[in-house]
Parts: sequence; C-alpha cells; structure tokens
Amino acid sequence: MRVSARYLVPALVSTLVILLAAACRGREERTEALADTLGTARRLAVITASTPAYRVVPVSDPGRVTGTVSFDGTPRGDTLVLVPADQNGCGKPLTIQPLRRTKGHVADVLVWLPDIHSGRPMPANRRYELTNDDCTWDPIMQATVTGGTLNVINDDPLVDRALITNVATRDTVATAPFTDNGQLIPYDRLLRTPGVYELSVESRPMSRAWVAVLDQPYFAVTDANGAFTLDSVPPGTYTVRAWHPMLGVTNGTVTVTPKGTATLDLHFANAG
Repeated sequence: MRVSARYLVPALVSTLVILLAAACRGREERTEALADTLGTARRLAVITASTPAYRVVPVSDPGRVTGTVSFDGTPRGDTLVLVPADQNGCGKPLTIQPLRRTKGHVADVLVWLPDIHSGRPMPANRRYELTNDDCTWDPIMQATVTGGTLNVINDDPLVDRALITNVATRDTVATAPFTDNGQLIPYDRLLRTPGVYELSVESRPMSRAWVAVLDQPYFAVTDANGAFTLDSVPPGTYTVRAWHPMLGVTNGTVTVTPKGTATLDLHFANAG
C-alpha cells in the first residue's frame, strides 16, 4: 500500500517533535533530580548582593569573631555514600560524606556576616581551584569573591561532563566537559554575581561540591573541628549566618568591641 507524502511528512514531523520533547523532558528531570538530592534547605537563596554595595574603608581598632558550628540531630538525605572501585571508573572504593562531623561539630560550613557593608579590602588573590580526582571533589565547600576565576581541574582519565547548578534556582548554568586527566577549565563569568553553585559529574551525581560567591570579604569555611574565624571586623553588632547544603541556615548575633574577640557557637536545630 502506498502512503501519500501529504500524510507521511506530517507524521514524521509529529514523531520528531515527540522525540525531541521526550529528550528535553528527560534532561529537565535529570537536572531537577540532581538539584533536589539534599532537600529544600539547599535551595534557599542564602547569598544575595549587598545593599547598599560593600565599600572599602579604613578600619580603626578592628576585632574578630571566632566560634564553632554544631549539629547533633539526624539529617535528611544521604550522609554516607559508598562507591565500589569499579563504578564509573573511580579507580578505588570511595566513602563520600556530604556531612562531616567531629563530636557534633560540622566541617565545610559557610559562615559570613550578611549585614556588613563596609570594612577591609577584598582579597587580592581571586583565582580559585576545584579539583575532581578519583570521583571526588576537593574542596567540598569553597568561598570565593565576585570578580574571581574558578579553575575546574579534572584528574580522572574519563570522558564525562560536570554540571554546575545554581542552588537557589536549580538551573544548570554551565557545564565542564571532561575529556582526559590533567584538564583545566577556567570559569570567570560564574563568579560575577553573589550566589551558591553546586558541581557534580553527570555519571556520578552522588559526589558534589559547592562554591559560594560573596561580594564582601567577611566569610570563612569551618575546618574539620567545626571552627571558624572572621578577622579585621569593624567594631559593631552583626548577624552571623551559617549555611550547610544538608542542614540549611542558622543565625546568631555578636557584638565586636575595639580590638576584642567575640565568640559565638552556632547550632543547627533542624535539617532542611
């Protein structure tokens, strides 16, 4: 039986449209699934542009803020992921811990002063590195400033694709095509505006890293013991904010005296 071209062409077009829609829907579902792995806490717009804009001014008799961040509860989501050596070419068994704690104190927490608008100069060195090696990222949490460049380095002999996702919007804002080990991909546009970005590799989304971008210099990332220090702080009263991708946000308040040290222990009460 012959089929008229008048009917064949529209049928082919309709089939093509359906296939393209399915492919796009599949991409959207993969992207959203990646962005939702840690729950609602990670989707908060925790970092926004300073209003008014941050100004560099002389700081007389600056003080400092020190403290720890802790969490004793049970978070939602995976806190321990075991990867066999033969999975996705990782090369060795892996233990991935998005939440690292020592006696209740949490590592890799971003801590900053959200309501400070003037003070010391921004850091002179604005080139940052994030390395993918043996299927894991180093560092897991990194704080940067606007106007910098992020060098994404791949040390795995794999052909894969890294995805860079905006935490607040869940949009994939950039990709890093990994083609071989020793590869370096610089990103400068990524650090233009304040925000938080998540990086993962398409074939193994269980391994993630986060890059925070701030437009002022008063920030830190907690060490293995959950400790942080903010130096050269102008005397005054400030909000201290902490964010962890599995635990959400917690706040505290400190008063910094001239040449004094204010101590603050922040605690995550609930996992988001």
